[in-house]
Amino acid sequence: MSSRLLAATALLALWSVLAVAQDRAKIEAGAEVYEMHCATCHGERLRNTGGAADLLQLKPNERARFDEAVNDGKGQMPSWAGVLSAEEIDQIWAYVRSRADG
Repeated sequence: MSSRLLAATALLALWSVLAVAQDRAKIEAGAEVYEMHCATCHGERLRNTGGAADLLQLKPNERARFDEAVNDGKGQMPSWAGVLSAEEIDQIWAYVRSRADG
């Protein structure tokens, strides 16, 4: 194996490790934001048998729908615009997706 290929492989492996660490940090931050702002209605496990949406059912392609509901409110859920930053909403999404069924 050439030294360039070996170096490229090592860099790719390092990048993958760093990306996973960043994702893990985002998910952990999202868990904290979720607990503070969302768990009361959506449940500790993201699933509420009451009227709140079952967040575990959100699919990867439903990010826009999630953002709209968080920012504009939906049903009994109030708007979180101006309360949650775009970064916090992104963290919550990462947490939800890390636990989602699909």
